[in-house]
Amino acid sequence: QGILREGLEDVAQFFKAHGSCRLPLSPRLLVKGIVPRDCSYFNSNAVPLKLSFQNVDPLGENIRVIFKCGDDLRQDMLTLQMIRIMNKIWVQEGLDMRMVIFRCFSTGRGRGMVEMIPNAETLRKIQVEHGVTGSFKDRPLADWLQKHNPEEDEYEKAVENFIYSCAGCCVATYVLGICDRHNDNIMLKTTGHMFHIDFGRFLGHAQMFGNIKRDRAPFVFTSDMAYVINGGDKPSSRFHDFVDLCCQAYNLIRKHTHLFLNLLGLMLSCGIPELSDLEDLKYVYDALRPQDSDADATTYFTRLIESSLGSVATKLNFFIHNLAQMKFTGSDARPTLSFAPRTHTLKTSGRIRDVFLCRHERVFNPSKGYTYVVKVQRDTAGEATFVQRTFEEFQELHNKLRLLFPSSLLPSFPSRFVIGRSRGEAVAERRKEELNGYIWHLIHAAPEVAECDLIYTFFHPLPRDEKAAGTNPTPKPADATWARSLGKVGGEVKLSISYKNNKLFIMVMHIRGL
Repeated sequence: QGILREGLEDVAQFFKAHGSCRLPLSPRLLVKGIVPRDCSYFNSNAVPLKLSFQNVDPLGENIRVIFKCGDDLRQDMLTLQMIRIMNKIWVQEGLDMRMVIFRCFSTGRGRGMVEMIPNAETLRKIQVEHGVTGSFKDRPLADWLQKHNPEEDEYEKAVENFIYSCAGCCVATYVLGICDRHNDNIMLKTTGHMFHIDFGRFLGHAQMFGNIKRDRAPFVFTSDMAYVINGGDKPSSRFHDFVDLCCQAYNLIRKHTHLFLNLLGLMLSCGIPELSDLEDLKYVYDALRPQDSDADATTYFTRLIESSLGSVATKLNFFIHNLAQMKFTGSDARPTLSFAPRTHTLKTSGRIRDVFLCRHERVFNPSKGYTYVVKVQRDTAGEATFVQRTFEEFQELHNKLRLLFPSSLLPSFPSRFVIGRSRGEAVAERRKEELNGYIWHLIHAAPEVAECDLIYTFFHPLPRDEKAAGTNPTPKPADATWARSLGKVGGEVKLSISYKNNKLFIMVMHIRGL
């Protein structure tokens, strides 16, 4: 922090003397000063700096960049250039993979600047909202996107962006052999676009633990990503679309194998350690399999998706990374609720006078279960507000409160486990009574507990509560297209048919509802 402050003073002096300058990232970025309160550093190995510059354009926002020292950014520049070319090929063929490609510029030996993408978060930050074991859970990404896209059509658009960009990332990272993939160098925008950052290792040069490769899956595709695509934990027709997209994108790049080999070949003599001999080029040749037919390549890439999805190693790698980062996280980071887009306080919302859990309701979306309707009365508002929360959300509130307060100040939380095979309705009824007692005790606890931001955020209406006010939606299965009437022969089969060299190829791609 001290070194950063000294450096920022030097930069401020530079602007006093020179007035303004253009950023190396792009000649069109003209800046006139630095914003010290908006500058900080990241906790990764090279400790990159997050810098914020004042825009010369009075209507323009501050320009945020990352300054890195200790990494050869020429490799990042080259990787991004290759991904940019892949994207051009896809767009020319009428396939927009919604790729996020940012600027990166090497300004000297082992140093340079990287553009910061706004409204984006690392997968690690999203997953640890669900605890340190968040990387083993399926819901964090879907819940985070739902939080930032509360309207149904917004969420559908975000999922569509996620499907396309995730498919593009899978193909690009596989073809270029991008390694050292963990949840701190994969990011997600609030609009659903996924993208990778930090390309310090590529062309299959994986980091090792002893003699074990750290990146054991062909590319990063985990069950929480599949959960977003499927809209739940059951396979849906959207997963078929995702597999088709990956295979289509892969086959389009394969048609340009020689272009990529020539471009990378030109760079062999430039001194990038991981691109120095023909073995490195052979990695790309082997990944693109130019000798295969499109049908064989489709089968091959489908198998890769399957093995990536089944890889526990990736999730374990993410979990180890969560643990490692916990050491660095400052103690000033206050716990927040994963389902609430912003924090609310007593001052902003008005004092809560009373809370009462009125009833439970059966829900089918995003997954089957029960939600509890809580009536909240405030001193300021005339009318009561109603909020809907699941048992898991009550449990998350309790877990986060335990991080802030000793157990002696908190009421005991109802047990999650139910003895015997009780019916769902009976369990929900019993929990309703227990939760009612729990929230009454919370509101009447010591002032530092009862008036804390977590409780005021929990009982503040979310967009979904405002939408549900006064309506009782009719239950609808998650993927209605799979339903079929019994006793009839029916269903769909998707085939890929091609005729080459006097041979007819028929490939069964997907089957559903047989």
